[in-house]
Amino acid sequence: MMTKGDVKKGSVVYYARVLPTVGIYDLCELKIRTVTDNYFCGADKRDKHAYLFGYNSLNTTIFNNRADCLTKVKDAQENAPKEVNYEKEYEEY
Repeated sequence: MMTKGDVKKGSVVYYARVLPTVGIYDLCELKIRTVTDNYFCGADKRDKHAYLFGYNSLNTTIFNNRADCLTKVKDAQENAPKEVNYEKEYEEY
């Protein structure tokens, strides 16, 4: 179980990036670069993309254990809606 005290500058955490409406199910390894009282920021080790989080995301999308994060991503991907088409068709008059 991850707590607010576990988030320290320079530590590594794992982000379950789940965006089912666009079909993104990803595990990101983040290095914490900024820690404040209300939020923290981590940079992806691969592409250096920065992500900003509140402490309420701990243990829901942010994990200190890679296996827990991977389980969250896999569960979300297995329970994803199948082929939902959000486009609307319009007829010309």
